[in-house]
Amino acid sequence: MHVCRYFHDDDQIPQAIRTTLEDSLYRAFVGEHDTGTATHEVSVPGPIRDTLDRLISSVSFTHYTAANARLSERLAHEAVHWVGERWAQIASEDPFEEEQHEIETVAEGLDPTDAAQAMARRRPELAGLAEAITTAPAIARSADDRAGHRLDTEARLGLLARRWRERMENDRAHHQARLLGRSLGGFIRELEALVPRLAREQRVVRDVFGNEDALWDLSRHEWEELQLEGLLEASQMLREHPELDRLAELLGRSRSVSEQRTVHRVERRVRLRPVGVGKSEVTGVRAGDDLTSLLASEIALLAHPETQELFYAKLARRELLVLDYNRQQIVEDVIVRNVPSREEVPVDRGPAIVCVDTSGSMLGLPEKVAKATVLALARRLAVDRRRLEVIAFSSQVRSFTVDHGASNLPDLAGFLAGGFHGGTDLGKALAAALTALEQAEYRHADVLVVSDFRVPKIADRFLPRITAQHRTGTLFHSLTVARAPVVDPLHIFDSSWLFSTESGRIAPESLRAIA
Repeated sequence: MHVCRYFHDDDQIPQAIRTTLEDSLYRAFVGEHDTGTATHEVSVPGPIRDTLDRLISSVSFTHYTAANARLSERLAHEAVHWVGERWAQIASEDPFEEEQHEIETVAEGLDPTDAAQAMARRRPELAGLAEAITTAPAIARSADDRAGHRLDTEARLGLLARRWRERMENDRAHHQARLLGRSLGGFIRELEALVPRLAREQRVVRDVFGNEDALWDLSRHEWEELQLEGLLEASQMLREHPELDRLAELLGRSRSVSEQRTVHRVERRVRLRPVGVGKSEVTGVRAGDDLTSLLASEIALLAHPETQELFYAKLARRELLVLDYNRQQIVEDVIVRNVPSREEVPVDRGPAIVCVDTSGSMLGLPEKVAKATVLALARRLAVDRRRLEVIAFSSQVRSFTVDHGASNLPDLAGFLAGGFHGGTDLGKALAAALTALEQAEYRHADVLVVSDFRVPKIADRFLPRITAQHRTGTLFHSLTVARAPVVDPLHIFDSSWLFSTESGRIAPESLRAIA
């Protein structure tokens, strides 16, 4: 049975029913077999079962979901969630609540005649049945048979209540099915519009990232519409300029970093010591005076008076032949303890921070290069589930995080689809990057600045903080998108690359491994 992986934040439908419905819907959508909502395993309320059967038979998007397990699973989850919420709302406005209370009152012990009249008033179509039940001859009994009379009354009341309840429940189910049916059309139209778009977005994500799950979470209740144009244009730019992918790979494989950590190593010591075991294994014969270990030949000396004196003489000199035993055993005492020590330990590379110049001077090819570089980094880091902090700067600074765990592909897609305009303030971007580096989650991050570097002089007030980050192993890089490289008078950057707007590429020889 297929089990939905998505989180269920409501309890409108019992878990057993939900699991059965989602399994059946999933199989119908994915095309494993032609089925409606087969629910033989558990008892599913009729209105829910009938509504989902109508849903499956009415939709026209199954060619998108066939063999698409991810999309089929999401749609099955969404459909069961929708019908559960709608059913709970209908049940909360139950027009049969008062009648149900009246039935319970009848079942608790009214006079059968009064109960029949109440049933006839509420359900005129059952008046004949009510009269037949109350006027049916009683089982023969003596006049003073009080127990028999009580049993007869209870039987008549139980039958009245049961027949009345069956009719009410039938009408309630029709009422719920009718209201669910009225809502179903709108839900189907919503799905018909959304599924083709979701399938396309899923295909784009798979083509761009090589993984349809990358940075994207279909489990949100709000269906998100990605801005695909920016993703597609940046992806096309990467296909035309594979050196940008190579650059992202180098940043993802920067020099190894180590740090002082307390390491607990297990120390194991073995100590040998003898343990007395009494008389255990016989190892031979020796001379002694142990009367409990005498050989038979020595005991025989006591059998004749002529040899008794010899026995006592040997006893006095401790020269009797006795059995020799192994009286001790060598055992190992193992002592294990954790010994802490401070050592240089290699650590994995941390996240990356990219500062992207989004000023008006970057319009054209520089803008395309910058966006393609951000996408290349996002793809590279997504493979290792590493975080990417994007700091976009012009006159102001705005930032967002690309993190697989947060499933924030819409943020990345929105940035790639946005425009570049305004002035340039690299100082604010460096300040934001340094502030991020001082946070624990950004330790050992690489920093890349992508710009045409038509910026005012970088203030030397950042040098102490940059130097402090260099000491921790953080690397600062720059990618200049211009006709010629820009001089770095403060020697901030460990590596500098040039994407020449004249040649339209990065010089391959400059893409060497970072030491």
